[in-house]
Amino acid sequence: MFHTPRATLAFVCALAFTAAHAASPNGSPAAESAAGRTIVLQADTRHINVTRGETVTIVRAGQRFSWHLDTDSHRTVFPLAAIAPKDMPVDGIKVYVAGNPLYAG
Repeated sequence: MFHTPRATLAFVCALAFTAAHAASPNGSPAAESAAGRTIVLQADTRHINVTRGETVTIVRAGQRFSWHLDTDSHRTVFPLAAIAPKDMPVDGIKVYVAGNPLYAG
């Protein structure tokens, strides 16, 4: 019979979770301490504006998450639901991504 130590199993599960959530065409999760600003979503928020390469913390109804926006140069708009935690109410909110002059060539 095959026995897997619990620590190994926990590591594999954590790795799989990180791999599934770390890569996104819209960027990646970030530490809140890395955020340059906080965006508080109101009940009437329909869109937010960010800059490619920016790290922001997004807050709504007591929930928060931080994200580093590293979209490809052709992606300028996407639904916030694509990056927000599944239980955060963000349906219908769009993220508009402006180009970053630091990356202009």
